[in-house]
Amino acid sequence: MVKLESFILIWRLNLLLLISLLSLGSSSAFALGDALRGKVVASVRCGPCHHLHSDFVKVGPGLDGVYGRAPTISGVPFAVWNEASLQLWLMNPRKVKANTRMLLPAISTQDRNDIIAWLRSQSAGS
Repeated sequence: MVKLESFILIWRLNLLLLISLLSLGSSSAFALGDALRGKVVASVRCGPCHHLHSDFVKVGPGLDGVYGRAPTISGVPFAVWNEASLQLWLMNPRKVKANTRMLLPAISTQDRNDIIAWLRSQSAGS
């Protein structure tokens, strides 16, 4: 009986450790982006519709200082643009806001991470 209780305790501790490592890995995945590469990717993927270095509206809102500020688009359910909200938006903007005009071909995880790293590097708080 003692061996079984010890086994269960060790199993639970290992499970908690695994869950902690997985959650740490998923949150730190946002930080793995390359800001220099992100600038190039953003120029190609975002530049046709967004000003990258101003807040003026082109087809979509300007991206200057977007990281860390509140969305200017009404109906977007985020208080601020951060890693998590930008990941969701760049994965599928229409899933976040069904009637958005933003059409976005699929962006790889690495490209999203790089774009977000670049946006973060351009924010006023950096």
